[in-house]
Amino acid sequence: MKKFTLILTIVATVCMIAAAADFSPEYKKAVKAYNSAYYDSALEQFKAIVASDPTDGYSWAYIARIEQYNKQNDEAIAADRKALDYVPETDSLFRASLLENIAFSYRGKGDTATALTYLDRAIKLAPTYYDYRYSRAHWYMMASNYAKAESDYRYLSQADTLNADGWMGLGSVLDYQGKPQEALLAYDQAVMRFPNDDGAVSYRAGQYFNLHNYDAAMTDAIRSLELRHDNKHALWIIKNIYANDSTIVTKKLEAKRDSDPANGRFWQSIIEQAKP
Repeated sequence: MKKFTLILTIVATVCMIAAAADFSPEYKKAVKAYNSAYYDSALEQFKAIVASDPTDGYSWAYIARIEQYNKQNDEAIAADRKALDYVPETDSLFRASLLENIAFSYRGKGDTATALTYLDRAIKLAPTYYDYRYSRAHWYMMASNYAKAESDYRYLSQADTLNADGWMGLGSVLDYQGKPQEALLAYDQAVMRFPNDDGAVSYRAGQYFNLHNYDAAMTDAIRSLELRHDNKHALWIIKNIYANDSTIVTKKLEAKRDSDPANGRFWQSIIEQAKP
């Protein structure tokens, strides 16, 4: 699923770096400090820039991101609003990123309802930048608004043809709504379209486990570990299957170990880790 560290979208980064080419030496120096992760220095420099020119929307945007990184959500919101005042309407993708960052700041304050209104606005400005809709779907899920989450994930499953995340999210929200067979069908689509996505395969393994189909769950869990040896979700599923049916776990893992001698030590380690 989509995850964020420093709340900074790729779109925002690209726009800022591109914009830097048309700005002053002071601005470029501040950008360099930011890109080198010297955030305190960068913040001081950008504040000096807006003190001299309060209409510099891009500098306000950098200030907002640093304040957000520092978990100063009120200051980040205020700076992003200043940026929205001055970043040109024609730079719609960048303005969408500002709205998203305001949304994350409000969510950091615990105000998900207001955060969602800003995400709505970001999605309207940049409907094909799918991270915004992924965030909204996830927040709906966390708020138990499953109908709206399902709507977003259904849209993403069709629109985002480069990632399994839409189908995986759809499977999760369907399962939350007590529709385990429909959830399995969504995971089937994820695996069919992205057969080498270890996350999609492990999610389907989890659904098979929920349905007590331990044989199919083990097949998918093993496949997921083939694709990525450190898939913790797949190992967690294997441990849970072991607690219910240790025989099938041992049988399938020993068969895999014997058929894959090049990775025999790895599969033996999984056998040992499966045990309580």
